[in-house]
Amino acid sequence: MTEGIIYVLHGRRGKIPKSNIDLLHTYMKRSDNPSIIGFLEGQQQTLEEGIEFLQSKTKHIIVVPVLLFSATHIRWDIPRRINDVLKAGVSFTVLKPLATTEAIFNYLNQTLKSAIQTYPNRKILIVAHGTPHFPEPYEQLTALAKRLQEAVKVPIICANHIGHHLVPDVLADESAALIVQRLFLTDGRLANRIKTNVLKAQPDSTFLPTLEDHPVITEAIEERLNETRPIINQK
Repeated sequence: MTEGIIYVLHGRRGKIPKSNIDLLHTYMKRSDNPSIIGFLEGQQQTLEEGIEFLQSKTKHIIVVPVLLFSATHIRWDIPRRINDVLKAGVSFTVLKPLATTEAIFNYLNQTLKSAIQTYPNRKILIVAHGTPHFPEPYEQLTALAKRLQEAVKVPIICANHIGHHLVPDVLADESAALIVQRLFLTDGRLANRIKTNVLKAQPDSTFLPTLEDHPVITEAIEERLNETRPIINQK
């Protein structure tokens, strides 16, 4: 039987966010698998409703977190909430998040190289959401930055919005304008808050677009699905 796929987005309390939805719907139309979007926050199109829909059609569900790093949502929330509604005889596989894909690296590599041509001799700041609970997201962020630094030949520094290595702390000793890449899938409240925090320290910094509505999101998803399909086919 064909596997079902649920694309899990963070969501927003009170309403369904529009960002990235059209992108995902277009991508989902290319698949023969029964597919649905589920949100972690809010009361509409919830993760649980998505799982209940898919388990009426398949015995195995592929869970695609449309998230960048493996923190509380992927480690705790998604497995717990799925198991709460999963029927006997139905299994699921949670894929890895998207930040460590080649698709994301290639996108950032191209974007940063282009920005360097316009703003030479500037350091690059990459900001992620961060978490106080696990070290792995920051370790993955710094590994990505190291690889990008080797590719673009410009110093790259990393910071988080929450947890450790916070933006104000990281920028305390930085006096020059920066090229800033906010590593977020949406261009909303948090991305704007980060912009405000950076501008307090370096008012002349330049901000690159977030990943919102960019095809790299579905390219990264496709990469994760291709990694997993041989494993699924062996079951």
